[in-house]
Amino acid sequence: PAKPKRDIILYARVSSRSQKSDLEQQVRFLKSRYPGCEVIFDIGSGLNFKRFGLQSLLDRVLSNTCELIVVAHKDRLCRFGFDLISWLCGKFETKILVLDETHLSPEQEMVEDILAILHVFSCRLYGLRKYKKRILDDSELPSLSSKGT
Repeated sequence: PAKPKRDIILYARVSSRSQKSDLEQQVRFLKSRYPGCEVIFDIGSGLNFKRFGLQSLLDRVLSNTCELIVVAHKDRLCRFGFDLISWLCGKFETKILVLDETHLSPEQEMVEDILAILHVFSCRLYGLRKYKKRILDDSELPSLSSKGT
């Protein structure tokens, strides 16, 4: 019996909404190489595996309906864990094609990984500070100095 036709899925990701033009550029690049294919995209951190698009993509792999995943750059799929995702895809006979295969030395890869981690945590820290300021400035909340009274 003939195997059912499986899909080629183009995947694009940027970290924030301010990079929307970069996302559009990625999608155009992917579509120029694979016209007519489905596009799945995310706006979110490459460290976050709970991205809707990534989970949807992995669901397709696990349901054996995806033959090929095409990404512009390796880090667009995920910042860490690419080898794990690649292994999982291989178990379901899904290939991952990275169009821009820039080969970095182990040292360069490590520096990029460290910078990515620093960026994520500095953003989280900034968000926590902003949230703390809002709490302190909220007149409807009880004062922090009156704790336990």
